[in-house]
Amino acid sequence: MKNWYKNLKFRFSSFPAATQVLHLVSDLNKAKNFSKSTPQTAKNHLYRAVILLDYIIADPKWNRKLSECLRLREVIASLIDGRQAYASYQQTINAALLLDPVAYKTIKNIPI
Repeated sequence: MKNWYKNLKFRFSSFPAATQVLHLVSDLNKAKNFSKSTPQTAKNHLYRAVILLDYIIADPKWNRKLSECLRLREVIASLIDGRQAYASYQQTINAALLLDPVAYKTIKNIPI
């Protein structure tokens, strides 16, 4: 798997949790948008999402939500595999947003 974000690896933990989640959601949303027209591009964005999620998992501020992050990683992997996805793209995006309340409120346009 090519790492499109290798230059981001050491800076990613300095981002606030909401920013990290929103970067992840951005790639998931791109994958959803490309899923019908160009499946390979969608798969590449899912790989990018896995890379960002790995950076989140490695960040100590996420230790309390480690199990949720690992479950989300498994769901994204099922979308990559394509045989039997555990969730739809939208359900996966919603699950990612639920990792951080600020990210959720930002996307849902709820005042913080």
